[in-house]
Amino acid sequence: DRPSVRDLIRTNLAEPGSRHLMLLTENGAAVQLLFDTGLLAADSQLLVGSQFPEDICELQLVKQVNRIKHAMAKGLTVVLKDSDNIYEALYDVLNQRYVTKVDAHGRQQRMLRLAIGSRSQLCLVHERFRCVVVVEASHAYSRLDLPLLNRFEKQILTPALVLSSQQRALCARVRAWVDTVATEAGADDL
Repeated sequence: DRPSVRDLIRTNLAEPGSRHLMLLTENGAAVQLLFDTGLLAADSQLLVGSQFPEDICELQLVKQVNRIKHAMAKGLTVVLKDSDNIYEALYDVLNQRYVTKVDAHGRQQRMLRLAIGSRSQLCLVHERFRCVVVVEASHAYSRLDLPLLNRFEKQILTPALVLSSQQRALCARVRAWVDTVATEAGADDL
């Protein structure tokens, strides 16, 4: 038996040493599924990008990077959706190239570099910090660079994939009923 997509995602999010996660989805369904199925904690940070010209400015990018920086230090999970303009700033984060420093109390701290243009800084990274990128599957296949895709563990997350076997059986029964009604109504092209 293969593990379910839910189990794979849950395991990825629970293991501090695992790669960050990219969820390929359809119609943006993955974000709601993550919260509805309990895969993400309520304190997870959701950052939704924008394609409006006024929103694709350096100030907006800095605001989003600062929210990620805060989540990194606190050990929160950040979910990025429609955030193509921010990925470049996160390459070291996604590569998980940690620099270790010793603080004033003798404890080791993990640090990662966040960069915006030519400016960069080392930022504290809690071991529980996770980054989840939600992207339409068609967009990932056609628009995202292969080096970016290779930085993630990738899973496909659609509503059908989180159904239990009983729910799938019920959906099959409903679909059969709809097909019967469509045939009787002369609308076979559904």
